[in-house]
Amino acid sequence: MPGHAWDAKVITAQGLTRSASEIPWMRVREVYIHAIDLNAGTQWTDLPAQFLTALLDDVTARRSSKALSSEGGGPALAVAATDTSRAWEVTGTGAAIPVSAPLADLAAYLTGRQAVGLESFPALPAWL
Repeated sequence: MPGHAWDAKVITAQGLTRSASEIPWMRVREVYIHAIDLNAGTQWTDLPAQFLTALLDDVTARRSSKALSSEGGGPALAVAATDTSRAWEVTGTGAAIPVSAPLADLAAYLTGRQAVGLESFPALPAWL
């Protein structure tokens, strides 16, 4: 696409307006997550750590922005990946609940998928 086309506005399935430059990330995210959802043999642990980190950056930011909107975003969370040095804060209701697990398990949990060993953490509303 020509450079100026990346600034074009696109309406998502959720009715949100995004720049065309965001579409590649949205598609990569969709393909990876749905490969797991479809039970096609891909597991969260199969996904690249760089992708999982970017996904957690995205999901925690979305959850925090929902908490500040009229939609409500669920509980406040202090998220830490036990297999990396990364940590995230999720704005929400109440004091932040500590959630620590490997990166792949955090990605599953924060995107609303089954995360083995994280069943004791609070249920979360949809992130998209």
